[in-house]
Amino acid sequence: MNNNDNYEKKGFYMVLYTLAAVFLLIAFGISILNSGGGSDNNNANLEEEIAPVDKSNVEKLTTEATTEAASTRENTETVTRRSLDNAPAFETDKSADLTLFDDTQEMIWPVSGQIVMDYSVETGIFDRTLEQYRTNDSICISAPMGTDVLAAADGTVSAITKDKVDGVTVELDHGNGWRTTYSQLQDNPAVSEGQAVYKGDVIGKIAKPTGYSSALDCHLDFSVFNNDVPTDPKLILAQLDE
Repeated sequence: MNNNDNYEKKGFYMVLYTLAAVFLLIAFGISILNSGGGSDNNNANLEEEIAPVDKSNVEKLTTEATTEAASTRENTETVTRRSLDNAPAFETDKSADLTLFDDTQEMIWPVSGQIVMDYSVETGIFDRTLEQYRTNDSICISAPMGTDVLAAADGTVSAITKDKVDGVTVELDHGNGWRTTYSQLQDNPAVSEGQAVYKGDVIGKIAKPTGYSSALDCHLDFSVFNNDVPTDPKLILAQLDE
């Protein structure tokens, strides 16, 4: 190989190295430019993420909503008060129209029938079921099982009880210290405690007598009290036509 060939080869490699260096410089410059731009974009994105939120609109909407809600609640309360002021009386308020019983009035018979055991609180009366003499503060009125039992006067149901002696008992308060009791009734009477009833209203039905009065057959055990003192019902009940 001559000198000319060596010289040409050296020149070729020099050009090649020079071009490679130029490309590396260009690539390095482009990389720097891109790196700078990305940093700016990242900073912009970061600043956008941590930028404070403008709450002016939120506060305005919240205030208006709160004011509107308060106004609505006030209007609702006003309408409710007006509705209550103008509301009709409840059904239970009819008790205000009940006639208070006194000793100038008469009671109606709760059932029609014969007295099978009379009132007697001063002397003993023979009890056919117990087969002994005892006092009795009520009258026992014979009536078929299932017979309607009527309220003897206007009143309010003050108690409903059940025991093995008297069975189901409904007690009515007639005011002025007067009250009546109706025993030997079927379960589930026609009234409930606190209910207002008028004279003649059905309060229950005659049941089969309990074992403590079975000898009397089906009947109503009816009592009248004045200031908790037993009173002979026959003195208060209306006289029946002969």
